[in-house]
Amino acid sequence: MGLVQMGLGFMTLTMGLSVFAVTAPTSKAQFCQMTKNPANFQKLAEDYSNQISFVNQGGLFGGGICWWHSMFTKKATYLAIYRPDLPKPSDTEAKSLLSDIIAARGVVEIPGFKNLREFTYAYADELHGKLEGWQIRDGAFGFGWIRGLKGKNEVSSAKMKQLMDELYELVGKQKQIIYQKLQLPGIVAHAWLVTGMVKTAQGYTLTVVDSNSGGTDSWTYREGDTSFNYYGYGDFVPYTSRNKDLDNLADKQQDYCKNGTTSKIKRDQLNEDRNNRNNRTARNTRRTRR
Repeated sequence: MGLVQMGLGFMTLTMGLSVFAVTAPTSKAQFCQMTKNPANFQKLAEDYSNQISFVNQGGLFGGGICWWHSMFTKKATYLAIYRPDLPKPSDTEAKSLLSDIIAARGVVEIPGFKNLREFTYAYADELHGKLEGWQIRDGAFGFGWIRGLKGKNEVSSAKMKQLMDELYELVGKQKQIIYQKLQLPGIVAHAWLVTGMVKTAQGYTLTVVDSNSGGTDSWTYREGDTSFNYYGYGDFVPYTSRNKDLDNLADKQQDYCKNGTTSKIKRDQLNEDRNNRNNRTARNTRRTRR
């Protein structure tokens, strides 16, 4: 059965802080120009057409894939260039491009599509399968699920203010897209991307991309709060997590703009190195048998 998708023409009410729209880059020149202002990528992540075509669903024991959905969105926002002027990729190449984004192998040039929603609409089942595989690898071998069980779903007002002030430094000042885990009641943890944050007289207003809803949502923090609250979640506290990759993503952008290095070039190099190792192993085995 195919995935239930949010169609290309579906419109949502967006409650974000964006004023100027940013479209997905369709050339190297446009992409490299965007890298000069990190806020461009925040705006890009908020663009409905540059979000995954399906919302959070499936996953281990039906618990969803929100962590990996959000991480993929962040990586694709920072690394993907779309080339609608070129022929669409083969199914095999499209799967490799999805894997390139997950691995953050380098800047990914995606032919035949003009944005992330179009690309992931065409390959929804393939992407969903890869996100579930990523979840299994992360959980079974990296104990990633344990990292989602740290923290409380309600903290002191002083701690909450500290968390929000630190988040504002990253999002409001440094203009980064920040991945956070939301500690819900019990052992459940959700995830979202914070793409915008402004100061108010009483605290902050956050713009977030939530894989459960699509589009963007607005959340308000007021000094004295000890948690956020949503009728679908209950009380919860967001904890900044898994953002050490931001420097790596910036390095991949610079490598592409300076040297033209794409994820495909990196992938081909890895395959060539693997083949060379296999050939050396085979030659050594033959010599040993002699």
